[in-house]
Amino acid sequence: MRYYVAFYRGKGTMADRIVRWATRSPFSHCELILTDRTPRRGDTVRCISASGRDGGVRIKDIRLTPGKWDIYAVPWAPADAWARAEAKLGQPYELWTMVLSQLFNFRKNARDKWFCSELVAHALGLNMPHAKSPGDLLRDIDDHSDTWQLAQEAFAKPRAEDGPDEEIGAAT
Repeated sequence: MRYYVAFYRGKGTMADRIVRWATRSPFSHCELILTDRTPRRGDTVRCISASGRDGGVRIKDIRLTPGKWDIYAVPWAPADAWARAEAKLGQPYELWTMVLSQLFNFRKNARDKWFCSELVAHALGLNMPHAKSPGDLLRDIDDHSDTWQLAQEAFAKPRAEDGPDEEIGAAT
């Protein structure tokens, strides 16, 4: 099973436009996906997120309509990311904390209330999830993915400059 995050860029409602404007991002919503195959645009996938339309944290099957969703792999996601989000099921949605935090550097969270990118960032174990807009979350995913890829490559290559194991501090 692998994790992905789908980011919504569709026209949406007035709330979507406010989120995009306040966060200076093409995205107004995001969903965490756990699946055994790579999701494609047009697929219907099981997602977890916080949604104003659905009244809070919920699990929902969503069709990733082409032109409205961008999908990103999260190869470094902790194994328990879904469970971390699922533990918040039923908690209410919080839009205005996110909007205010982006407009005025409010950076305060409403305990037991969630917005989409905050919940996904929390599930992924990122610092300061309450300060993440969908665009911020994508930047963090990209940064972590780049670092994860570099680490994978570094551990896969034998290092020629390494000599035989030497005891640190041994006298020569």
